[in-house]
Amino acid sequence: MKGDKLYLKIFSLFCFFIFHFDLKAKGIITTIRENPDLSIFYSYINNTELEATLQQKFPWNWTIFVPNNKAFDALPKKVHDKILSDTSLRKMLILDHILIGQKSSIDLNSEITQEITVSNKPIQLYKRGSLFVKDMVVVNENTSSDNGVIHEINCVMFVQPSQEDDRLTKSQKDKFPITSCCMQTEKEINLWLKSANSKF
Repeated sequence: MKGDKLYLKIFSLFCFFIFHFDLKAKGIITTIRENPDLSIFYSYINNTELEATLQQKFPWNWTIFVPNNKAFDALPKKVHDKILSDTSLRKMLILDHILIGQKSSIDLNSEITQEITVSNKPIQLYKRGSLFVKDMVVVNENTSSDNGVIHEINCVMFVQPSQEDDRLTKSQKDKFPITSCCMQTEKEINLWLKSANSKF
């Protein structure tokens, strides 16, 4: 009887460790791929150099702000026609959403911290109840993988000089030279395209 109980305990511990390490073994790409709410984002990086890069082992982890399917569905048609349909522009837009280094909400507080995206654009992060990327609320934060963390956001990010953002006051523009928001208006799309094309 005691032997049976010991066997069950050992078996339970074995199952726990197998399950635990399986979870930890998932890379950031696998974690995105297995989330049905992020399937559109995954479709844009599937079988590209971005997918291959994010699967490699580096001395650092990644932080990815992943727009969910609703975010892509809500985009103006021009974004699909002019940006997402173009391989180079699509890659640049996705790189706006990736940071080198792991930033979870427990690393942040109400003080605004500035980080640099892989596309070399500064963004502001802070935590006040929810995790924010400037104007955007992270709807599902801190999904961990063995090489990074994923924060699901409810829109596709547009990073711009704050002087171009008509919604901000002069003091806000002075305080935040760069702002990030949801890519929604014709002006925002044209500014992003102008900036992206200047890099070619």
